[in-house]
Amino acid sequence: MNNDVNRTGQAVLRLQQWYENQCDGDWEHSFGITIDTLDNPGWILSIDLAETEWEEVALPLVRIVRSDSDWFQYEIVEKKFRACGGIGNFVELLEAFFRELGGSEERQHAG
Repeated sequence: MNNDVNRTGQAVLRLQQWYENQCDGDWEHSFGITIDTLDNPGWILSIDLAETEWEEVALPLVRIVRSDSDWFQYEIVEKKFRACGGIGNFVELLEAFFRELGGSEERQHAG
């Protein structure tokens, strides 16, 4: 359990840092991050990439299904990283975002 808490904390801190790096006085007024829930139950994550260094990145749908409740998928569509997954897969959604962007959250937004 302690490992899961540490993993979750690290993923959330990385997302927080990525968001902070994008905020330049303008970006955050038009773009952002949305976290929502599914009724099956599960999670939906949407991260705007417009006006960031990743806005031209293409990523086809990636789907991982281990069971009816243990699954996730993600893709980049219309300059957004869109991901969804089962109730226990939220951290995997965040980790997929950073893995696909190559750990680029540490770079400052060029704005």
